[in-house]
Amino acid sequence: MRHIVLFALLIGCSDPYGTAQNADTIEAYEKFVTENPNSPKVDMAVMRLEGLYLEKARNDKKLASYDEYLKKYPQGKMLKKAMSERQAFLLQWAESVDTEASWQKFMDEYPKARRPIKQRARQRLNMAKHKDKIVLGTVKMEQVNMANDPQGPMNGYGFWVDVTNNAKRAITRLDLEIAYLGPSGAPLGTKRWEVVHPGPLHSDNTPMAEDFRNPVKGGDTRTWEWSDSEPPKGWTKKVTVTPVHIAFKEKK
Repeated sequence: MRHIVLFALLIGCSDPYGTAQNADTIEAYEKFVTENPNSPKVDMAVMRLEGLYLEKARNDKKLASYDEYLKKYPQGKMLKKAMSERQAFLLQWAESVDTEASWQKFMDEYPKARRPIKQRARQRLNMAKHKDKIVLGTVKMEQVNMANDPQGPMNGYGFWVDVTNNAKRAITRLDLEIAYLGPSGAPLGTKRWEVVHPGPLHSDNTPMAEDFRNPVKGGDTRTWEWSDSEPPKGWTKKVTVTPVHIAFKEKK
């Protein structure tokens, strides 16, 4: 038995890369690279290290961990993927925190983001600046017939929220976003619909009713309505509703 143990130890000592592979940790691979700089397997170790640092950033869910990867691998093979993930992470963080500072940080760090993302961030930044001007009531939900047929099947869900303009100026544009929550409490999907919109068409290109086009005056309350026949799979019948875009009537 003693000879078998000694043989196993000798095998382990003679294969430092195998030892690093078995551990498969940042520490193990960094030790291998430091102690075996001339090994023909250094390139493989460095490649695996890069992957582990990116995995660490994903698991940590911290911006600092993505920045650690980018600092270590400014020309890494996974750089494009890491930069895309960092932007998505920062956007998700800004949405969850939903403060003026969080949206400004995203805008400052990604001034050349794709147009739809940049437009959304700009709208959310403006909304965050005026968040105190909107008061939302409790979300009401019930099953409905999507064709408004009282005799028809309950083939969808209706949602209602009272929205009060707490500002002195009239609101000419206000969008709310509904998030369908899954078992973990995270959104499974989102939809966006107007409380008020001055244009001729809704966001889904359907004609805008006159009631939607009239500004919401200061102190007034208007009910936001939304119905959906296909909520995301796994939806727990729980939602959150958030103001995401606002515009006020111009001062004369």
